[in-house]
Amino acid sequence: MRFAGSPTRGATSRWSLRREIAITVRLNADNVWVASLPPLLFTLTAALRFELSGFDLAVALLQGLVWSLLFIYVFDTANQAGGSQEDHTNKPYRPIPAGMVTPEGMWRRSYVSSAIFVALSAFLSPVTCVMAIVWVATVQVTHHLLRPRHYRYWKPVTTWVGAIAQLAGAWAIAHPLDDVGWYWTVVIATMFIIPLPIEDVRDMPGDEQSGRVTYPLRYGAVPVRRWFVVMMAVWPVVAYLLLFHGSGASRAAVLTAAALMAALCWPTAVLTGIRDTYSRNRLAYKLYSFVHVVLVGCALLLLS
Repeated sequence: MRFAGSPTRGATSRWSLRREIAITVRLNADNVWVASLPPLLFTLTAALRFELSGFDLAVALLQGLVWSLLFIYVFDTANQAGGSQEDHTNKPYRPIPAGMVTPEGMWRRSYVSSAIFVALSAFLSPVTCVMAIVWVATVQVTHHLLRPRHYRYWKPVTTWVGAIAQLAGAWAIAHPLDDVGWYWTVVIATMFIIPLPIEDVRDMPGDEQSGRVTYPLRYGAVPVRRWFVVMMAVWPVVAYLLLFHGSGASRAAVLTAAALMAALCWPTAVLTGIRDTYSRNRLAYKLYSFVHVVLVGCALLLLS
């Protein structure tokens, strides 16, 4: 089956590094910073908390960077291979709609990168390896077995598992995961998924076309946007009570972290609440992604 704009000669030509970089840039354009910065920040947090320095710190950061990039690549290759029909509507710049690669070629990239990811993780630490296996299994089950019509049920679960695997695996690159690392991992992952249906508001046309039943399609975009606004209003308080207050950091550091969250969350709530347009809904998700990165960054401020 071929779609409009399906792969041309470039999609079947011999492998080249330049072409692979171009495919990867388009593939990861939406997610790379929100998916790669949090684990790298968590690796740095653990490294500084347990006083790695010099060469050991540099090695941990390099390992964390490679691991985080592979983490998102494993997901995006499978997501693109299994969701190219939706991307023709929602994200036509991605590699398959742009005619750069076939779904079969993207599946091959998914399988090869998954094997490399697990092998690298086995070299880094036992916990990192387990989390890599959990993530690869989650990605493959999601895209091969779970049904689009049940999307609103399994998406929060798989995303939560992925967020835990990402942060826990990243921490363990620098130091074995302790109680503090586990606690911050689970709380941040849980906080991340609760407002996440705002992501699906921007993608409603393509989701409907592909048979996905998302929260906005099932219950309407307005309730989802209202829920997001409320969450952004209370998120600084939640972060303070669950994470910042008991971190053991100085009062100045705790207040700085809370102020950063408020400075990001409250304008995001206002901007989302006052206008319902496609561009504003895209902006809401981008701002929320930045909120998530800053929340993980607060661990660096408070725990290291």
